[in-house]
Amino acid sequence: MSKGRIGANQQYSFRNIKKSRLSGFIIINQMAIDYEKRLQNLSARRFDNELNESILTKSFSSTSIPKNIKYLMESMVRIDKKYNDKTIEAAKRVQKHLENGYDLHFSRVYRTQGSVTTSTNIKVHSDFDLLTIIDRYHFTGIGVPNDNPYTYSKPNSDIKSLRSQSEKIMEDIYDEVDRTGKKNISIFNKSLNRKVDIVFCFWYNSKKYEETSSEYYRGIYLFNFTKEERILDYPFAHISQVNTKGDNTNDGSRKGIRLLKTLKADADIDISSFHLTTIVHSISDSELYYYRGKEINIAKAISNQLEKLINNGEYRRSIESPNGTEKPLIDDTVDGMKKIKADLDELIADVHKELYLGYFEKGELIYS
Repeated sequence: MSKGRIGANQQYSFRNIKKSRLSGFIIINQMAIDYEKRLQNLSARRFDNELNESILTKSFSSTSIPKNIKYLMESMVRIDKKYNDKTIEAAKRVQKHLENGYDLHFSRVYRTQGSVTTSTNIKVHSDFDLLTIIDRYHFTGIGVPNDNPYTYSKPNSDIKSLRSQSEKIMEDIYDEVDRTGKKNISIFNKSLNRKVDIVFCFWYNSKKYEETSSEYYRGIYLFNFTKEERILDYPFAHISQVNTKGDNTNDGSRKGIRLLKTLKADADIDISSFHLTTIVHSISDSELYYYRGKEINIAKAISNQLEKLINNGEYRRSIESPNGTEKPLIDDTVDGMKKIKADLDELIADVHKELYLGYFEKGELIYS
Protein backbone atom coordinates (compact mmCIF):
# COMPACT_ATOMS: atom_id res chain seq x y z
CA MET A 1 0.00 0.00 0.00
CA SER A 2 1.36 3.40 -0.85
CA LYS A 3 2.36 5.76 1.91
CA GLY A 4 0.14 8.67 2.73
CA ARG A 5 0.78 11.96 4.48
CA ILE A 6 -0.64 13.62 7.51
CA GLY A 7 -0.91 17.35 7.06
CA ALA A 8 0.47 19.50 9.86
CA ASN A 9 1.60 23.03 10.53
CA GLN A 10 4.21 22.24 13.16
CA GLN A 11 7.40 24.23 13.58
CA TYR A 12 10.00 22.79 14.49
CA SER A 13 23.59 27.02 47.55
CA PHE A 14 26.45 27.37 45.02
CA ARG A 15 29.88 27.23 46.63
CA ASN A 16 32.00 30.37 46.96
CA ILE A 17 34.54 30.90 44.22
CA LYS A 18 37.64 32.99 43.79
CA LYS A 19 39.74 33.97 40.80
CA SER A 20 42.97 32.07 40.37
CA ARG A 21 46.16 33.51 38.93
CA LEU A 22 45.18 31.87 35.64
CA SER A 23 43.20 34.67 34.03
CA GLY A 24 39.60 33.74 33.39
CA PHE A 25 39.70 30.50 35.38
CA ILE A 26 37.85 30.05 38.66
CA ILE A 27 38.74 27.79 41.54
CA ILE A 28 36.22 26.73 44.18
CA ASN A 29 37.00 27.26 47.87
CA GLN A 30 36.58 23.62 48.75
CA MET A 31 38.47 20.44 49.39
CA ALA A 32 40.83 19.54 46.57
CA ILE A 33 39.61 17.16 43.90
CA ASP A 34 40.12 13.59 45.02
CA TYR A 35 41.87 12.33 41.91
CA GLU A 36 42.33 8.84 43.32
CA LYS A 37 38.56 8.51 43.70
CA ARG A 38 37.90 10.00 40.28
CA LEU A 39 40.33 7.65 38.59
CA GLN A 40 38.54 4.78 40.31
CA ASN A 41 35.23 6.08 38.93
CA LEU A 42 36.72 6.39 35.46
CA SER A 43 38.12 2.88 35.64
CA ALA A 44 34.73 1.52 36.72
CA ARG A 45 32.98 3.18 33.78
CA ARG A 46 35.43 1.47 31.44
CA PHE A 47 35.23 -1.96 33.05
CA ASP A 48 34.57 -4.78 30.60
CA ASN A 49 32.91 -7.76 32.27
CA GLU A 50 33.95 -10.25 29.61
CA LEU A 51 37.64 -9.37 29.90
CA ASN A 52 37.32 -8.72 33.64
CA GLU A 53 39.40 -5.58 33.28
CA SER A 54 39.07 -1.87 32.60
CA ILE A 55 39.79 -0.57 29.12
CA LEU A 56 42.44 2.05 29.80
CA THR A 57 45.60 3.35 28.19
CA LYS A 58 49.06 2.06 29.05
CA SER A 59 49.78 5.33 30.84
CA PHE A 60 46.98 4.75 33.34
CA SER A 61 49.04 2.23 35.30
CA SER A 62 52.14 4.43 35.42
CA THR A 63 53.06 5.54 38.94
CA SER A 64 55.31 8.34 37.69
CA ILE A 65 52.53 10.38 36.05
CA PRO A 66 50.63 12.72 38.41
CA LYS A 67 47.02 11.69 38.98
CA ASN A 68 45.60 15.04 37.87
CA ILE A 69 47.30 14.76 34.48
CA LYS A 70 46.22 11.17 34.20
CA TYR A 71 42.60 12.16 34.97
CA LEU A 72 42.59 14.94 32.36
CA MET A 73 44.03 12.70 29.67
CA GLU A 74 41.98 9.57 30.37
CA SER A 75 38.77 11.58 30.52
CA MET A 76 39.26 12.62 26.91
CA VAL A 77 40.19 9.23 25.42
CA ARG A 78 37.55 7.56 23.25
CA ILE A 79 36.01 4.19 23.96
CA ASP A 80 37.42 1.77 21.41
CA LYS A 81 35.15 0.97 18.46
CA LYS A 82 35.06 -2.76 19.23
CA TYR A 83 33.28 -2.06 22.54
CA ASN A 84 30.83 0.35 20.93
CA ASP A 85 30.17 -2.30 18.28
CA LYS A 86 28.91 -4.61 21.05
CA THR A 87 26.38 -1.96 22.00
CA ILE A 88 25.24 -1.73 18.39
CA GLU A 89 25.01 -5.53 18.25
CA ALA A 90 22.69 -5.51 21.29
CA ALA A 91 20.39 -3.08 19.46
CA LYS A 92 20.42 -5.26 16.33
CA ARG A 93 19.35 -8.26 18.38
CA VAL A 94 16.46 -6.28 19.83
CA GLN A 95 15.43 -5.18 16.34
CA LYS A 96 15.44 -8.79 15.11
CA HIS A 97 13.32 -9.97 18.03
CA LEU A 98 10.83 -7.16 17.46
CA GLU A 99 10.45 -7.83 13.76
CA ASN A 100 9.96 -11.55 14.37
CA GLY A 101 7.22 -10.85 16.91
CA TYR A 102 5.17 -7.93 15.56
CA ASP A 103 1.66 -8.40 14.19
CA LEU A 104 0.83 -4.88 13.00
CA HIS A 105 -0.81 -3.40 9.91
CA PHE A 106 2.10 -0.98 9.31
CA SER A 107 5.76 -1.53 8.48
CA ARG A 108 8.62 -0.30 10.67
CA VAL A 109 12.11 1.01 10.07
CA TYR A 110 14.91 1.43 12.58
CA ARG A 111 17.58 4.01 13.26
CA THR A 112 19.96 4.57 16.17
CA GLN A 113 20.98 7.55 18.24
CA GLY A 114 23.03 8.28 21.34
CA SER A 115 26.60 9.06 22.31
CA VAL A 116 27.88 5.79 20.83
CA THR A 117 26.94 7.07 17.35
CA THR A 118 29.19 10.11 17.86
CA SER A 119 31.93 8.37 19.88
CA THR A 120 31.37 10.76 22.79
CA ASN A 121 30.35 8.08 25.28
CA ILE A 122 32.41 7.72 28.45
CA LYS A 123 31.22 4.23 29.42
CA VAL A 124 32.06 0.87 27.89
CA HIS A 125 28.46 -0.15 28.57
CA SER A 126 26.69 2.95 27.32
CA ASP A 127 22.93 3.11 26.88
CA PHE A 128 21.77 3.13 23.28
CA ASP A 129 18.58 4.29 21.59
CA LEU A 130 16.90 2.10 18.98
CA LEU A 131 14.48 4.39 17.16
CA THR A 132 11.50 2.26 16.12
CA ILE A 133 9.65 4.26 13.47
CA ILE A 134 6.24 3.71 11.90
CA ASP A 135 7.00 3.65 8.18
CA ARG A 136 3.56 3.45 6.55
CA TYR A 137 2.98 7.20 6.65
CA HIS A 138 4.61 10.41 7.77
CA PHE A 139 3.79 13.85 9.07
CA THR A 140 4.52 16.83 6.86
CA GLY A 141 6.22 20.09 7.70
CA ILE A 142 5.38 23.64 6.76
CA GLY A 143 5.40 24.20 3.01
CA VAL A 144 5.07 20.49 2.17
CA PRO A 145 1.96 19.70 0.06
CA ASN A 146 -0.48 17.23 1.55
CA ASP A 147 -1.79 15.70 -1.69
CA ASN A 148 -2.37 12.20 -0.35
CA PRO A 149 -3.79 12.37 3.20
CA TYR A 150 -3.51 9.22 5.26
CA THR A 151 -6.84 8.15 6.81
CA TYR A 152 -6.63 4.38 7.21
CA SER A 153 -5.81 4.44 10.94
CA LYS A 154 -5.21 6.80 13.82
CA PRO A 155 -1.51 7.50 14.47
CA ASN A 156 -1.88 7.67 18.27
CA SER A 157 -3.55 4.25 18.30
CA ASP A 158 -0.85 2.85 16.01
CA ILE A 159 2.04 3.98 18.18
CA LYS A 160 0.31 2.67 21.31
CA SER A 161 -0.06 -0.71 19.61
CA LEU A 162 3.60 -0.56 18.60
CA ARG A 163 4.61 -0.01 22.21
CA SER A 164 2.28 -2.61 23.75
CA GLN A 165 3.42 -5.32 21.34
CA SER A 166 7.05 -4.34 21.92
CA GLU A 167 6.60 -4.71 25.66
CA LYS A 168 5.15 -8.21 25.29
CA ILE A 169 7.83 -9.34 22.83
CA MET A 170 10.64 -8.06 25.04
CA GLU A 171 9.21 -9.54 28.24
CA ASP A 172 9.02 -12.95 26.56
CA ILE A 173 12.75 -12.79 25.74
CA TYR A 174 14.54 -10.61 28.31
CA ASP A 175 14.50 -10.87 32.09
CA GLU A 176 14.97 -7.14 32.60
CA VAL A 177 12.42 -4.93 30.86
CA ASP A 178 11.62 -1.44 32.13
CA ARG A 179 8.21 -0.18 30.98
CA THR A 180 8.19 3.05 32.99
CA GLY A 181 9.64 5.41 30.36
CA LYS A 182 7.35 8.14 29.05
CA LYS A 183 8.68 7.79 25.50
CA ASN A 184 10.41 4.41 25.53
CA ILE A 185 10.88 1.03 27.10
CA SER A 186 14.29 -0.38 28.05
CA ILE A 187 15.82 -3.84 28.05
CA PHE A 188 19.07 -5.19 29.44
CA ASN A 189 20.95 -7.75 27.38
CA LYS A 190 22.83 -9.86 29.93
CA SER A 191 24.99 -11.73 27.42
CA LEU A 192 26.36 -8.48 25.96
CA ASN A 193 25.94 -6.53 29.20
CA ARG A 194 24.22 -3.70 27.36
CA LYS A 195 21.09 -1.61 27.92
CA VAL A 196 18.96 -0.66 24.92
CA ASP A 197 16.19 1.94 24.93
CA ILE A 198 13.44 1.26 22.40
CA VAL A 199 12.08 4.67 21.38
CA PHE A 200 8.81 4.83 19.41
CA CYS A 201 8.52 7.43 16.65
CA PHE A 202 6.77 8.79 13.58
CA TRP A 203 8.52 10.24 10.53
CA TYR A 204 8.43 14.01 10.00
CA ASN A 205 9.26 15.21 6.49
CA SER A 206 10.51 18.78 6.37
CA LYS A 207 10.37 20.81 3.17
CA LYS A 208 14.15 20.50 2.84
CA TYR A 209 13.90 16.72 3.12
CA GLU A 210 11.24 16.61 0.39
CA GLU A 211 13.52 18.69 -1.84
CA THR A 212 16.74 16.74 -1.22
CA SER A 213 15.72 13.27 0.04
CA SER A 214 18.63 13.63 2.47
CA GLU A 215 17.86 12.09 5.83
CA TYR A 216 19.94 14.85 7.39
CA TYR A 217 16.84 17.03 7.01
CA ARG A 218 14.32 14.39 8.05
CA GLY A 219 12.89 14.65 11.52
CA ILE A 220 11.09 12.28 13.83
CA TYR A 221 8.22 12.76 16.20
CA LEU A 222 8.88 11.19 19.58
CA PHE A 223 5.69 10.34 21.44
CA ASN A 224 5.03 11.10 25.10
CA PHE A 225 2.65 8.31 26.09
CA THR A 226 1.72 10.00 29.36
CA LYS A 227 0.62 13.27 27.77
CA GLU A 228 -0.21 11.79 24.35
CA GLU A 229 1.78 14.46 22.59
CA ARG A 230 4.42 14.47 19.86
CA ILE A 231 7.87 16.03 20.24
CA LEU A 232 9.78 16.99 17.10
CA ASP A 233 13.48 16.12 16.89
CA TYR A 234 16.19 15.99 14.23
CA PRO A 235 18.60 13.32 15.52
CA PHE A 236 20.27 12.58 12.18
CA ALA A 237 21.30 16.19 11.67
CA HIS A 238 22.60 16.25 15.26
CA ILE A 239 24.69 13.11 14.76
CA SER A 240 26.04 14.40 11.46
CA GLN A 241 27.00 17.79 12.87
CA VAL A 242 28.74 16.36 15.96
CA ASN A 243 30.67 13.85 13.85
CA THR A 244 31.63 16.43 11.23
CA LYS A 245 33.01 18.77 13.89
CA GLY A 246 34.81 15.85 15.51
CA ASP A 247 36.47 14.98 12.20
CA ASN A 248 37.28 18.63 11.40
CA THR A 249 39.01 19.06 14.78
CA ASN A 250 40.98 15.80 14.66
CA ASP A 251 38.72 14.43 17.44
CA GLY A 252 39.26 17.56 19.54
CA SER A 253 35.59 18.45 19.93
CA ARG A 254 34.76 14.87 20.90
CA LYS A 255 37.56 14.96 23.47
CA GLY A 256 36.06 18.13 24.91
CA ILE A 257 32.61 16.57 25.16
CA ARG A 258 34.02 13.46 26.85
CA LEU A 259 35.89 15.64 29.34
CA LEU A 260 32.79 17.62 30.32
CA LYS A 261 30.68 14.47 30.59
CA THR A 262 33.32 12.94 32.86
CA LEU A 263 33.33 16.02 35.12
CA LYS A 264 29.52 16.01 35.19
CA ALA A 265 29.49 12.35 36.25
CA ASP A 266 32.22 12.60 38.88
CA ALA A 267 31.09 15.89 40.43
CA ASP A 268 27.37 15.02 40.13
CA ILE A 269 26.56 18.25 38.29
CA ASP A 270 23.01 18.84 37.09
CA ILE A 271 23.45 19.70 33.42
CA SER A 272 22.50 17.48 30.49
CA SER A 273 24.88 15.86 28.03
CA PHE A 274 22.95 17.61 25.28
CA HIS A 275 23.78 21.00 26.81
CA LEU A 276 27.43 20.02 27.22
CA THR A 277 27.58 18.96 23.58
CA THR A 278 26.01 22.27 22.56
CA ILE A 279 28.62 24.20 24.58
CA VAL A 280 31.55 22.43 22.94
CA HIS A 281 29.92 22.67 19.52
CA SER A 282 29.77 26.46 19.88
CA ILE A 283 33.58 26.74 20.08
CA SER A 284 35.54 27.38 16.88
CA ASP A 285 37.24 24.42 15.21
CA SER A 286 40.65 26.10 15.45
CA GLU A 287 40.44 26.30 19.25
CA LEU A 288 39.46 22.64 19.53
CA TYR A 289 41.83 21.15 16.98
CA TYR A 290 43.74 18.32 18.60
CA TYR A 291 47.47 17.86 18.44
CA ARG A 292 49.33 15.38 20.60
CA GLY A 293 49.86 16.87 24.04
CA LYS A 294 47.34 19.72 23.55
CA GLU A 295 44.54 18.37 25.74
CA ILE A 296 45.10 21.23 28.18
CA ASN A 297 44.51 23.73 25.35
CA ILE A 298 41.12 22.17 24.64
CA ALA A 299 40.26 22.32 28.35
CA LYS A 300 41.18 26.02 28.44
CA ALA A 301 39.15 26.77 25.31
CA ILE A 302 36.10 25.19 26.94
CA SER A 303 36.65 27.14 30.15
CA ASN A 304 36.91 30.39 28.20
CA GLN A 305 33.71 29.61 26.34
CA LEU A 306 31.91 28.79 29.58
CA GLU A 307 33.06 32.13 30.99
CA LYS A 308 31.54 33.92 28.02
CA LEU A 309 28.31 31.93 28.15
CA ILE A 310 27.88 32.52 31.89
CA ASN A 311 28.53 36.26 31.78
CA ASN A 312 26.84 37.19 28.50
CA GLY A 313 23.19 36.18 28.56
CA GLU A 314 22.39 37.56 25.13
CA TYR A 315 25.25 35.59 23.58
CA ARG A 316 24.35 32.45 25.51
CA ARG A 317 20.72 32.55 24.39
CA SER A 318 21.83 32.93 20.76
CA ILE A 319 23.80 29.67 20.71
CA GLU A 320 22.16 26.97 18.61
CA SER A 321 22.16 23.23 19.20
CA PRO A 322 24.38 21.22 16.83
CA ASN A 323 21.49 20.58 14.42
CA GLY A 324 20.48 24.25 14.46
CA THR A 325 16.86 23.70 15.52
CA GLU A 326 17.06 24.87 19.13
CA LYS A 327 18.65 27.52 21.32
CA PRO A 328 18.87 25.43 24.47
CA LEU A 329 21.26 27.41 26.71
CA ILE A 330 18.52 29.12 28.67
CA ASP A 331 18.97 30.79 32.06
CA ASP A 332 18.25 27.52 33.88
CA THR A 333 21.51 26.08 32.55
CA VAL A 334 23.75 28.76 34.07
CA ASP A 335 24.06 27.16 37.49
CA GLY A 336 25.25 23.90 35.97
CA MET A 337 27.70 25.80 33.76
CA LYS A 338 29.16 27.60 36.78
CA LYS A 339 29.65 24.36 38.65
CA ILE A 340 31.23 22.47 35.79
CA LYS A 341 33.48 25.46 34.98
CA ALA A 342 34.65 25.60 38.58
CA ASP A 343 35.48 21.88 38.51
CA LEU A 344 37.21 22.22 35.14
CA ASP A 345 39.22 25.23 36.29
CA GLU A 346 40.44 23.41 39.37
CA LEU A 347 41.61 20.57 37.15
CA ILE A 348 43.35 23.02 34.79
CA ALA A 349 45.10 24.74 37.71
CA ASP A 350 46.22 21.43 39.20
CA VAL A 351 47.62 20.23 35.88
CA HIS A 352 49.48 23.51 35.46
CA LYS A 353 51.26 22.86 38.75
CA GLU A 354 52.90 19.83 37.16
CA LEU A 355 55.51 19.88 34.45
CA TYR A 356 52.78 19.09 31.94
CA LEU A 357 54.70 19.04 28.67
CA GLY A 358 57.62 17.30 30.27
CA TYR A 359 55.72 14.05 30.41
CA PHE A 360 55.32 14.06 26.65
CA GLU A 361 58.98 14.92 26.13
CA LYS A 362 59.92 11.93 28.24
CA GLY A 363 57.55 9.70 26.24
CA GLU A 364 55.72 8.68 29.39
CA LEU A 365 52.22 9.55 28.18
CA ILE A 366 50.70 7.25 25.61
CA TYR A 367 47.36 8.58 24.40
CA SER A 368 45.50 8.53 21.12
